Amino acid sequence: MNASRCAAARDPALVSAYLATSYRVDAPGGRIVLRIGQRSRPLERVLRRSRAQCWAYVTACNPASRSLSGWRNAARARRLARLAAAWGLRTLPGEGVGEDPAWGAEASLLVLGVAPARAIRLARQFGQYAIVVGRRGAAPRLEWCRA
Repeated sequence: MNASRCAAARDPALVSAYLATSYRVDAPGGRIVLRIGQRSRPLERVLRRSRAQCWAYVTACNPASRSLSGWRNAARARRLARLAAAWGLRTLPGEGVGEDPAWGAEASLLVLGVAPARAIRLARQFGQYAIVVGRRGAAPRLEWCRA
């Protein structure tokens, strides 16, 4: 989605928070930390082994960037994992960790082999403003989900 069409994309503090987040993935062989705009060799290895060309990083926590309680976020994360499995998506667990310590880590999934449009549909079901997406050989980028 074009960032200019999304109200959240016009909020500089929110954009800065998303850009400053570490998107962690618990992959076979160890944890991978993804950052928007920075290529990751460990992620490239995971993509090659899984024969995936594209991926998305999705959370169900804190919809519309509104903080929810821990138990509500945990329930939403379980629902996201069940839905991804029902859609036949291959996933690895992770957590998004922002720079602001007041904002807790968000349980997340790295979804392998999913096109951005399909990942956006998944994220919209959980009220997310944005996801992180990428392709083999390219740096992760922020993709806005909401108009």
